[in-house]
Amino acid sequence: MGSASVLQYSLIPALVALLVVFFAVAWVLRAFRTEKDEARAGIKLLCAMRWNEFSHLITETLKDRGMQPASTDRAPGQDGFDLLFTRGKSRYLVQCMNGATQHVSAQAIGNLHHLVQMQGADGAIVAACGNADPAALKLARERRIELVAGTDLWDHVKPWVAHDQREDAEDAARAVRNKRLLISAVAALLAAILAYAVASAFAPPPAMETRPAAPAATRSTAPAAPPAAENSLTPAAPAAALNEEQLASRRALALLEVRGLTRIESASWLPPSTLLIKPHDALDDAELAELVKDICLAVLQYEELRYLRLQLDVPTGNPDHPVQVRWRQCR
Repeated sequence: MGSASVLQYSLIPALVALLVVFFAVAWVLRAFRTEKDEARAGIKLLCAMRWNEFSHLITETLKDRGMQPASTDRAPGQDGFDLLFTRGKSRYLVQCMNGATQHVSAQAIGNLHHLVQMQGADGAIVAACGNADPAALKLARERRIELVAGTDLWDHVKPWVAHDQREDAEDAARAVRNKRLLISAVAALLAAILAYAVASAFAPPPAMETRPAAPAATRSTAPAAPPAAENSLTPAAPAAALNEEQLASRRALALLEVRGLTRIESASWLPPSTLLIKPHDALDDAELAELVKDICLAVLQYEELRYLRLQLDVPTGNPDHPVQVRWRQCR
């Protein structure tokens, strides 16, 4: 496997980890669903309103539903409720609770239901910035009282909120989304780095190392030409013009030249395309590179051996792992 293949081998799992972790973390953090974040920011704006502004907003919302204020001179809180609305012949009591700490309790719903009966009204509506207790929600459904509390209120009143306030809520939600996307990106990047490191650690080692051909001037220092009996098999002879017997003879000559090099204990052919080299002793990277260079100078005079692969069984001096296999290629 070449260096480009190793790089590709490591990049693929890293890219997969990057995408999977990014979208997984973004999904868990709800980075692409900002409705709740906008509603929470909007509720904070509603809680910060004065009661008169809040009740006016509720009035505009109910008007859009076909309801009208029953009396403009009625004081808020009179008779125990805030607003009185009509739709046709039906009358509805409305409570406006814009305090952030005003949680709607079951007792408050019970009291409002009692007022509905006393006033002879047809129903009641509660609009609250605070949350409602589960018991209050259950009782409101049983008493046919419409209860809109917490973040659900923002969805009802958003179209009638001032434009700058809507933008403030949307900007707050966008800031939360960007923060979550940043967290997702950082987590995905760390996962990709980890996946790349693991894949690189388990990637198969490069089987061959391409080395440049020896310069023509250097080749003049190669071992002397073969004996006269072999003059017909000159090193520069084109490989295509040689038969099997001649090719075998040239491989034998190349093997003899390699065996004559220092630091080499033995050399032998495995398949015709692989030369097994066993050095005498352990070699560091620089010494190994120099030895490979000498071997390549010896064999590259034979054109058909230019893509020869070298297997070097390098001694380590460790009895548990006596040999370390290194693979090289002259070209």
